[in-house]
Amino acid sequence: MSTPPPPPPAEERRPRAVKPEPDPLIILKVLDLEGRRALHTLRKSDRLQGVMDAYYKKVPDVTYGSGTFMFDGSIRLRGDQTAADLDLDDGDEIDFFAPQLGGDGRA
Repeated sequence: MSTPPPPPPAEERRPRAVKPEPDPLIILKVLDLEGRRALHTLRKSDRLQGVMDAYYKKVPDVTYGSGTFMFDGSIRLRGDQTAADLDLDDGDEIDFFAPQLGGDGRA
């Protein structure tokens, strides 16, 4: 019976590839002025279009593509952006503003 050969010295061993950690899942909330809320789970690298689509699906009386999605009161969201682009975290809230009619200030 023969014994197996000894392992190669440490400097001769191939380094093992380190697997990157998976992109974490986060939940974003969309809230509109009517108090309706839609939750959507996504990865930080996913496009925000999925969050927008989830809101329109949950709130069918809002016309698809209408209104504006805002974060932190001043950042207008686009569907091609990701949560990572905007540094959004789990539980962050996005506001939806329906289009406003009128308001030209004439009496």
